[in-house]
Amino acid sequence: MSRKVAIVTGGASGIGLATCRRFVAQGWNVVSADLSHAPGDGVASADNRSIDIRTDVTDEGDLRRLRDVAEGAFGRVDAVVTSAGTADNAPVRQTTPERFRRTLELNLVSTFAVVREFVDLLAADGGGSVVTIASVSGLRGSVDRASYSASKGGVIALTTQLAIELASEGIRVNCVAPGSTLTPLARRAQSPDMQRAILESIPMHRYADPNEIAEVVTFVAGPAAGFVTGQTWTVDGGQSMGAGWNLPKDRHDN
Repeated sequence: MSRKVAIVTGGASGIGLATCRRFVAQGWNVVSADLSHAPGDGVASADNRSIDIRTDVTDEGDLRRLRDVAEGAFGRVDAVVTSAGTADNAPVRQTTPERFRRTLELNLVSTFAVVREFVDLLAADGGGSVVTIASVSGLRGSVDRASYSASKGGVIALTTQLAIELASEGIRVNCVAPGSTLTPLARRAQSPDMQRAILESIPMHRYADPNEIAEVVTFVAGPAAGFVTGQTWTVDGGQSMGAGWNLPKDRHDN
């Protein structure tokens, strides 16, 4: 029996990297797409179980090349995980329309573009699975996250729409909404004040480990969740039960 094949965008670090490793451990072949990978047509691992390909998920030409490399190497695609994204944290007054649009382009528009690129391959063998990656910030507001919250809320809504539209082709579409997770992106995007405030907002009082999110992603993507579609799986240590976090009131937004 052929190994199942997963495409993971944002696969070079954080949740995406943990997801790639989890898929491989479960016996899948994996194509990791990330702008951080070295240039080329796809670099295979020593055992040919995984391929790394440099990909800009906002570039349609790169997405076509990603599809062609995956199809050429493995001949099929069973799951697509859209983990690529960004977090541009800033107060409203500092969030220009240009910055806002850029975040939506990276987090929301690219999610749609990736799924659209792989729909035919997913449907070819009777169906497959898509797992989008949102955030608890897409479920409720958070300080300094106007563009991020809007983009991730859009991912959740898009997931529901795609699930309805693609169900007849046997394609399941679900969303995983992580809480605050200790990734390189979080370390870069969150100030020490924000990190302290976030920890106070999590009932379990710690950040998630990327591997904990990857466990849920691979479960939802796989056959064990074969009758699940259109759902948002919140993995957040209880964080979404609260009202978000606050920063000091004397902070200057300008």
